[in-house]
Amino acid sequence: MFSRIKQKRKLKKVLKNKNLQQALLNASTHHYTKYSKTSKDIPWQELKEKAREIKEECIDNLSNLIQQFIEEAKNTGAQVYQVASPDEALSQIDEIARKKKAKLIVKSKSMVSEEIKLNDFLEKKGYKVVETDLGEWIVQLVKERPSHITAPALHKTKEEVAEILSDHLNIPLPLNSKEIVGIAREKMRKYFIEADIGISGANIAVAESGTLVIVSNEGNARLVTSLPPVHIALLTTEKFVKTLEQASTLIKALTIASSGLKLTSYVSFITGPSKTTDIEKELVFGVHGPQELHIIILDNRRLKIAKDKILKDILYCLKCGGCMLVCPVFQIVGGHIFGGPVYQGGIGILMTAVIRSLEEIYPLFNFCADCKKCEVFCPVGIPTGELILELKSRKGPGLGERAFSAIFNKRIISGGGTRLLSVVQKLWKKDGYLKSLPFPWARGRFLPALNLKKIKPQLEQEGAKVYLFQGCLVKLFFPEIRKSVFATLSHHGFNVVSPPDQVCCGAPSLHLGHTKDVRKLAIKNLKSFENENPDYILTVCPTGNSMLKKTYSQLDDKFSRWTDKIFDFTEFLIVKGCLPERGQSLKKEIFYHYPCHYLNEPRLGAKPKELIRTLGFNLKEEEEPFTCCGFCGIFSFKNPEISSHMWERKKQKIFKNKADIIATDCPGCLFQLKSNLKKENSPLEIFHTAELYSMVLKKNRKKGA
Repeated sequence: MFSRIKQKRKLKKVLKNKNLQQALLNASTHHYTKYSKTSKDIPWQELKEKAREIKEECIDNLSNLIQQFIEEAKNTGAQVYQVASPDEALSQIDEIARKKKAKLIVKSKSMVSEEIKLNDFLEKKGYKVVETDLGEWIVQLVKERPSHITAPALHKTKEEVAEILSDHLNIPLPLNSKEIVGIAREKMRKYFIEADIGISGANIAVAESGTLVIVSNEGNARLVTSLPPVHIALLTTEKFVKTLEQASTLIKALTIASSGLKLTSYVSFITGPSKTTDIEKELVFGVHGPQELHIIILDNRRLKIAKDKILKDILYCLKCGGCMLVCPVFQIVGGHIFGGPVYQGGIGILMTAVIRSLEEIYPLFNFCADCKKCEVFCPVGIPTGELILELKSRKGPGLGERAFSAIFNKRIISGGGTRLLSVVQKLWKKDGYLKSLPFPWARGRFLPALNLKKIKPQLEQEGAKVYLFQGCLVKLFFPEIRKSVFATLSHHGFNVVSPPDQVCCGAPSLHLGHTKDVRKLAIKNLKSFENENPDYILTVCPTGNSMLKKTYSQLDDKFSRWTDKIFDFTEFLIVKGCLPERGQSLKKEIFYHYPCHYLNEPRLGAKPKELIRTLGFNLKEEEEPFTCCGFCGIFSFKNPEISSHMWERKKQKIFKNKADIIATDCPGCLFQLKSNLKKENSPLEIFHTAELYSMVLKKNRKKGA
């Protein structure tokens, strides 16, 4: 309880930090601009698939690759140590440093050194330690931990950086990035030359040659690994590949994802200490580079995870950090709030489960909005959101989560329960909205009121039978979407049904970690499908679509017979050619809001654009990257403050476009848009695309009459 209160205080402080918000926005924007351009210039998807295959093969063969690497590295003159724990790694480094009577140690950026708390350990032992990566140096000076895997000082603006270095160097620094970097370069030079030991990490280790691969931009990694007489390389057991060709593929994927560049300034291949055979071809170690290379391979529970058929995906991570820069939550709160004590973001939560414990990550689960942006971006296809859900399931729901899940599983949100709520809501209801509800997540918001219109019996058509799976929000709040779907599909000759025995898709229970409730709901829906035996099953919500089409089949093979029959409504109309001829312009401009799941799970981003334009509307496309509205299902109830900040960014884009109508394909997003724009007294009309189609049909019928 105390840790949660402390976490809430930290979150509140972060959300008030305007400098942090600006720094994170600037960084993510710059990254997206570079990444977007580069990924279009190359066969990016093909490269990602190759990188994924390499990691799958190598993680399944880690023990053999490590042993091969050790043998080859020793043959090159390196000294290699395998250690199981951070304490063993620290002890080994201390032993090397003592033997060399070291005083000054320079470091290039290494997240493994953060994992074992190396700097604190060395400083307590009396060594002077200097971080040479600019970002690491900045956070070292202010005694903070990195806020991002590849950009440690991501949370600092250039104004803050100038102030930090001015205080440290006792000279005024200009607010100019180039000049700041120039001064850092000048001050850092002496440390490289005077150091007794250089410590680095390694991005990749190549088994066939005993080679370390280090990717960097600043050049400091090369100086750290070349100028001091002793080089200590720290790496972890998931970094091993078999061949140099595999390493080259991963280098490309890593570079593009982390920096948006086709290749970094420096890629170092280090195979043993410096050596020469220039005198009578006799091999002599220690020329201009290090005389000794010590390689420390740390496991810290990774080999155990490599045997877990599901969680081993975590070890595929290249540590590019790009997933964080596309994450809407990370863009708001940064890595000191969202992530573990060492690694940041969603992948940081997963890494904490690997190197620490499940218990330590329980309070962090709620920060993942499960928008899937990181999964689509990831250069090796790590399903971060799904893995977090897996860990939630293994933990199991707490009492509060069980109670919340029961609302959906026990049919409390249907029948008598909802009828009672519809009566009680009159205390707060006005013009179809509820205001000032006594819940933290509802504070200051107008929420759409319950709308329990029943389905009118439809005349049976002779066409194919379509089962409309409504989902909770349509059933309880937006019956007009259901009505529109019926009208549209009936117009095209389909026999549409939406039986009352269908229940919640189970998404809330899944995100609460209650897999048993998900299974119960799935079985109830399966029975409903079997009773109706439709030709097609349609959803009007991307989350519901994903649950029915993907999650259900993972729960039980019985569901797989329905998978190919499940379609999103907009997708179905286009696939089946149920589009009117392109009509005359309706003189209405539409801003389309892309639901995160619609883009990242069914991946149907192009379908709504085609539908809207065919209907005769003028589509005003959102400037990329597309912004999350902040609904995110259970996430917005657990994190209303973060959700509110996400909405503010969405609102700016909406008002900037000056459209007449907002359209979307997700009832959850519709809920968020309606409730927040009502608060703004906005005249914008907001519709599900199903409603737009129905409106055009009605208008065309009137013209025909």
